[in-house]
Amino acid sequence: MNIAKEVIAAAIRIRPYIRKTILEYSPYYSRLTEANVHFKLENLQHTGSFKFRGAMNKMLSLTPERRDRGVVTASTGNHGRALAYAAQKLGARATVCMSSLVPDNKVAAIKALGADIRIHGNSQDDAQSLVDRLV
Repeated sequence: MNIAKEVIAAAIRIRPYIRKTILEYSPYYSRLTEANVHFKLENLQHTGSFKFRGAMNKMLSLTPERRDRGVVTASTGNHGRALAYAAQKLGARATVCMSSLVPDNKVAAIKALGADIRIHGNSQDDAQSLVDRLV
């Protein structure tokens, strides 16, 4: 499958789950660049970032058997939140590994979405090592 077809397939797959976010014209950056500049306001997406699109696409790409086993990731915030939300919407289990340096508000936001939170070590490398063991 070529890349254009893959992108179109992903867009169709995630359409029922995402918010259609707006493009906002920027007069300032348009003048600055001498081009028409628009910003895609993905901060209006369900989890506050574009990362939900990728997380939901991946979750929907898994076979039901693989999805039933649950998913695991390392994250400092946005990706973990996106994966937790996608898993919640699909009735799957999500485990998010984070280092002890991740702020409490980010940990709480992900936990509120039903993810199993695992705090491990003092760096994302430490958190990733836990992911590798869990996988």
